[in-house]
Amino acid sequence: MKKCFIFLLAMILVISVSPALAEQITVGTSAEYRPFVYYDSSNELTGFDIELIREIGKREGFTVRIFDMAFDGLIDSVSVGQIDLIGGAFSVTPSRQNEVLFSDTYYTNQAIIIALKTSDVPDTLNIDDITDHLIGVQRGSSFDQWLKTNLVADGLLSTQKIFAFSTVNSAVKALQSGTIDLLMFDEDLYKQSYEKSGNFKIVNNAIGDEEYAFAAAPDSKDLIARINDGLAQMTADGSLDQLIEKYTIETEEEADITISRPSQIERTPVMLPTPTPIPPFGQPANCKNVMVYMADVTYPDGSKVNPGTKFTKTWRIYNNGSCKWYEGYSINFVDGDYMSANTVLIPSLTIPGTTVDVGMEMTAPQAPGAYTGYYQLRAPDGTFFGPKLTAKIIVTTEQVSAPPAGAPPLITRFQPNYYKGGKKFCPTVYWTVSDATQIRISINNKPVYTTTQGSGSVELCPGGGRGDYIYGIVAEGSKRASYVFTYTNTGE
Repeated sequence: MKKCFIFLLAMILVISVSPALAEQITVGTSAEYRPFVYYDSSNELTGFDIELIREIGKREGFTVRIFDMAFDGLIDSVSVGQIDLIGGAFSVTPSRQNEVLFSDTYYTNQAIIIALKTSDVPDTLNIDDITDHLIGVQRGSSFDQWLKTNLVADGLLSTQKIFAFSTVNSAVKALQSGTIDLLMFDEDLYKQSYEKSGNFKIVNNAIGDEEYAFAAAPDSKDLIARINDGLAQMTADGSLDQLIEKYTIETEEEADITISRPSQIERTPVMLPTPTPIPPFGQPANCKNVMVYMADVTYPDGSKVNPGTKFTKTWRIYNNGSCKWYEGYSINFVDGDYMSANTVLIPSLTIPGTTVDVGMEMTAPQAPGAYTGYYQLRAPDGTFFGPKLTAKIIVTTEQVSAPPAGAPPLITRFQPNYYKGGKKFCPTVYWTVSDATQIRISINNKPVYTTTQGSGSVELCPGGGRGDYIYGIVAEGSKRASYVFTYTNTGE
């Protein structure tokens, strides 16, 4: 008798599966950089990189599943296997080459810094001189990271002088209004969308080129080879150049779009204070911050709320990294509709391999309609990580009550002991489940045991001889959760 599969919680929680085992590739991206990756007027994820990786997938025989995540956490997520690939104007740098394996470059960009033509900013500005000014960038872009890596990390620029905006156009408007003195972004977009206005001047174009490529874990040579093969095909038949032209030649009308999502409210960016370091409770050295969204516990997306109503949105999240989450960790508003909710702290110490429920009090807007707020987990050092959390509500004047809690039961254990005792085949199965009103265990889809106990064990004898037996568990609660494993009886 031998075991075929042991239940591990990580197998439920890890978003991706190995490319070698399944023809689906999970891609992590930060959807804050038009035209490479952004949300269109229908709130659908699109952009040059999105269309590019999907086309490569068609040519190489795999489907693509895309997750909008915090830019800061992408490398940690790919290193632990939460995602297979990083995309979305992800620039090649020497430090990143030590952590990930890059594909061939598919786009080269030139970084520039602009100022208002009528401002007192000199016509030519050295990099050392920009530290005296307020500078804007698009949040999550390679330029945002460049400032942090080259100036903030070296103590040359304070984070309080960096203003991050959800769109380039929002940053341009801030430059025009005097909220910021400088704006750092890419030369192509500037020439196509803003130069002809005559309102701006380039004060620095000597920062260098940015090379964009896809990235994977260092042991993903086969995946990167497939990406490179797809890129080579698209380069040879001209489709890559056509895609570049489609997304980088932007009209003035397109540049006038002032929101990145249809329901977004433009407002003054929330300036978060520089976090104070907190004792790390024995934090492992060089640990990785990785978060997996589990469920909406209260007010699941799509819930109806009356105008002006206060409500608490609660998310269940799982610590899939190696860092401990303590009181310095928080969930923060980052984009979308502002519903009077900025920041909430993680309520308790959350060690790797455990979940935590985090509630944030919000206030529904007064006007009826659909609203979406986007939130992200933030570490004490100020970096964001994990997929974006959402609060999607429908404000209506019809009388509604609070929806019931919506989180499914959580199965944290379902495994057998691999009993060897002659020809008897009666493994003892163990389970641990929370938030369930009834638990059913089946063998080969036939129910064999039912209980209301959240944890326990039972000896189950399926009968029959050699072969595979599929053990399944279904946990019923406000929703349903299930899991199966295969047990092979070899007759040994």
